[in-house]
Amino acid sequence: MNNTPTNTHSDDHRDDHRELRETSDDRDNRRVFAWGASAAVLIFLGALAYFYAVDKRGEAPSPPPAAQSQSAPQPAKQ
Repeated sequence: MNNTPTNTHSDDHRDDHRELRETSDDRDNRRVFAWGASAAVLIFLGALAYFYAVDKRGEAPSPPPAAQSQSAPQPAKQ
């Protein structure tokens, strides 16, 4: 009778931890990607809102220019 174990309990336990760690790493990577993408979208929307506000501020109605009568240059007298 050969009682040499081909796969011990500690090996199974180590493999379970390795699989759990990979799953946890994948979950962390997805979480970091989601936060990064959310931050990028918020920054982009904030920049759009800022430029829209700056553009609107420049488009405020200005008073009409004063009527200026421009006369033709006088010929030089000799």
